[in-house]
Amino acid sequence: MKTVVLAFASNERYFPGLFCAVASALRYMAMGRAVDLRVLDGGISQTSKSILSRLVERFGKSVRLEFVPVSDSIFRGATLGPGRSHLAYCRILLPRVLDVPRSIYLDCDVLVFRDLSELFDLELSSGKILAAVGDSETLSLGDDSQIVTDGMKLPSQGAYFNSGVMLMNLDELRRENFIERSLEFLNAWSGHYRFWDQSAINFLLHRQIHVLPDDWNRPAWKFDEQLENKLDCVLHYTNSAPWLGETPGPAQVLFERFATEAGLSVNRDAPAFKRSRRQRLWQNGLAPLRTLAFPAASLVYRIVGRKDKAAAYRKAARYWFDYIRNAPSRRRVHRQRSQQIDSMKFNLAAP
Repeated sequence: MKTVVLAFASNERYFPGLFCAVASALRYMAMGRAVDLRVLDGGISQTSKSILSRLVERFGKSVRLEFVPVSDSIFRGATLGPGRSHLAYCRILLPRVLDVPRSIYLDCDVLVFRDLSELFDLELSSGKILAAVGDSETLSLGDDSQIVTDGMKLPSQGAYFNSGVMLMNLDELRRENFIERSLEFLNAWSGHYRFWDQSAINFLLHRQIHVLPDDWNRPAWKFDEQLENKLDCVLHYTNSAPWLGETPGPAQVLFERFATEAGLSVNRDAPAFKRSRRQRLWQNGLAPLRTLAFPAASLVYRIVGRKDKAAAYRKAARYWFDYIRNAPSRRRVHRQRSQQIDSMKFNLAAP
């Protein structure tokens, strides 16, 4: 069996997520399967590196860890990314910095509850050089950027994928000069694409992406909508890093429970975490107002002929109406599921 290559990219701010993502990925890996773990280092402290190294040592000699220094300065002409940095773009450099034929890439804001060796061994369809799950919020190329879509003469309804979990054929990406093409794309269209490296991947590799089932990249909000705590997936916290802020629901409880078991508990007293709770209170407090204001805004836009805006506000109004209407049953289900999660064990001793 070939060694499973797992790649991450992180800085110090995202280290708690990296720690939990690595712990979960190794915990659910097939027993005895060798793992080559590469972390693109965008500014991780020596203390954090030591903590991660001790975690990896618990899984035996079959796991190898390497920190790969990277600089995001090459992307300075691109649209500024999350955290007002360009670190998110560094996964584009994987074909250059990894000397292997293929690799799985994982965002730091995931928890893995299935065997990644199954994904690593996947045979890609003919003509495909990357595998990913369709994005659950941005459904098409046009939803990312109609300007870029038209400029590149691509179909507006072309399939769109989330880059948080990918199986990458690095040999083919090297042959296609993917890094050079990405840099040209990011600089040429700076300010027009919405999702940084993910935009480059989707626009440049259109029709070359193998479709993966949802289980390989399930957004946390979908997990919150479940009626039970079925895991068996790669859970992706797409809307909020759970160690930096709170999004109430089973997914948040699950992350905090897993982090505690792994030995790196979430600091709920951190300023950013407290700020997120205040923002959530404001959001809930404004929900009734939104159910009234958004339909009115939709009507105004329809009168002035802005059908796109009218449809967007109508969709938002429906969301907030359902949010309020379903609040009692949602709280009841979330409370039951959270109690179940609080009793879960993941067989992860503190480092």
